[in-house]
Amino acid sequence: MTLTTALSTALTGLDVARRNLQVTANNVANVNTEGYVRKRMDQSPLVLDGRGMGARAEDVARITDAFLTNELRRQRSVLARDSVLSEGLVSAQNNLFGRPGDPRGGIEARLSELATALESFALQPEKTASRVAVLGAVADLVGRIEDAGQRIQKQRYDTDQEIAQLVGEINSDILALDRINREFARGIPTAELEDRRDRLLEGLAGKLDISVVKLERNTVAVYARGGTPLLEYTPRQLVYSPAAQVQAGTSFAAIEVYDISQLDRDSGEPLPGETGITLVGGGTSATTPLTGGRLKGLLELRDGRLPQFAGQFDELAELVRFSLNAAHNAATAQPPPTALTGTNETAAAVYDAATRSGTAYLSVIDRTTGDTVTTVAIDMSDDATTMVANLSAALSAYGTVTLTGDGPLAIDLGSYGIAINEGDSSIAFTDADGRSRDYGFSHYFGLNDLVVKTGAAATSLAVNPAIEADPTRLAAAYLAVDTSGTPTGTLGGAGDNRGALELVGALERKYETITRGALPGRSTSARDYIVDMVALQAQAVDRQRTAADVSRELVSDLETRRAAVSGVNLDEEMSRLVLYQQAYTASARVLTMTSELFDELMNLAR
Repeated sequence: MTLTTALSTALTGLDVARRNLQVTANNVANVNTEGYVRKRMDQSPLVLDGRGMGARAEDVARITDAFLTNELRRQRSVLARDSVLSEGLVSAQNNLFGRPGDPRGGIEARLSELATALESFALQPEKTASRVAVLGAVADLVGRIEDAGQRIQKQRYDTDQEIAQLVGEINSDILALDRINREFARGIPTAELEDRRDRLLEGLAGKLDISVVKLERNTVAVYARGGTPLLEYTPRQLVYSPAAQVQAGTSFAAIEVYDISQLDRDSGEPLPGETGITLVGGGTSATTPLTGGRLKGLLELRDGRLPQFAGQFDELAELVRFSLNAAHNAATAQPPPTALTGTNETAAAVYDAATRSGTAYLSVIDRTTGDTVTTVAIDMSDDATTMVANLSAALSAYGTVTLTGDGPLAIDLGSYGIAINEGDSSIAFTDADGRSRDYGFSHYFGLNDLVVKTGAAATSLAVNPAIEADPTRLAAAYLAVDTSGTPTGTLGGAGDNRGALELVGALERKYETITRGALPGRSTSARDYIVDMVALQAQAVDRQRTAADVSRELVSDLETRRAAVSGVNLDEEMSRLVLYQQAYTASARVLTMTSELFDELMNLAR
């Protein structure tokens, strides 16, 4: 070996050892840095003209497993979706049924309070305080149902806003990845840059499920599930406009993907005439090939889980309204009211098409004595016009009966009281939502409804304002009719509780419901329906929590496996530090000895 060769060997050895020390020290410094991948610098022999001239440092390499990285990325998408759904369902459960320990209690507590108030009312129907308590309990129950309906739509609105915010975050990630691509394209490949890119890709995978394809010069292309390009040679951007307000039936905008050149630089909106690729379809229920990520979880929550709960509260509202009104229309207030106006404003058209049978009875009551002046039989087989005309003729000496257009039906007897017995009257039909309904005469026209609708939403309910303003109109008595000869009605007195007992049993009576989400259509009572709703929601929350826990365990296991490959082991790195320090020292000694030999040769030359 010549001195020149020895000098080259020492110098290159120093350089390789120095670089290895830098890489190892960097590993040690980042031992607790999340997402950091262990680095290694390979080295190779330096050979010139067949002679060894030392060592050469290669590029710094990342110690990673591509399969584990891709699988971890995929599982993070699953975990993100499961976590969003779990958190959303827990929030819905707390909002709809009350949080544990909530002093106000949940909807079950409101129903129990109403049952207690009705039982007290049946024991003391003549007491004003018991009437007021019933009206207050009914108002609390229907108010809680209405509040639940509004809370669901508010949560859907918040979820939609979160989707819009998430779209902005996805766009930022895509632009950041494009900047890294451009750095690689300029020929600046560094392991640290790849770490940054991997962290961005992992973050993006948590937002929506993606696939990554390596391109030339270490750049990458990113695609959403289904093949929609997010980043190829130029970046794409997602465009979404959230809804200004959210109600049942709200149609949401689509989420579309545009090349950045198709967008206005200032507003971010598509330029006129430009069309994008639909990633998430618009409408009342989004369609998308996505299966994971926060975006999928939010879409599923907004368009699937929450509307199902909303539908169940709609059904509960209908069930409570129907059952309470059926019982209240079968009873009569004491003293009886002088005028009744129905709440059914489209009564006539459906009435004529319905299957009708039986007879109802209306008695004219002397409010001073409580005696029955006359009792009129109402034949359900007549069409609406004929029925109203016959009733009007029979009551012409006492007051008026009017049917305005299709409804409502109004009866006004001036100074006389009105008492109605539903008899065996039946108006049966299938409503617009598919429920089988069978009404009595008064119930169908809503002449003595206790609960009325106050808006378009099914959960928009309130106590009938006329009864709320005058609690004596809360029906507790019952009109008994003797039909053995000429129909003769007898109205119970102030202590009559037969009508009140009908109200007590109202929430336990079974009526037909339609399928709402996981609750099948069946014959059930309002009380049982609430119990089923609470149990179903608890099961849904438990299942989603379990799914999120399983996904979290899978992510943790994959992270452990990746750490075994890519993580920094402090003991190993410290041993490498010692090794490279010794190598550096050895190269330095060779350099020193070579220098001394050169000095001796120079001295000999003198």
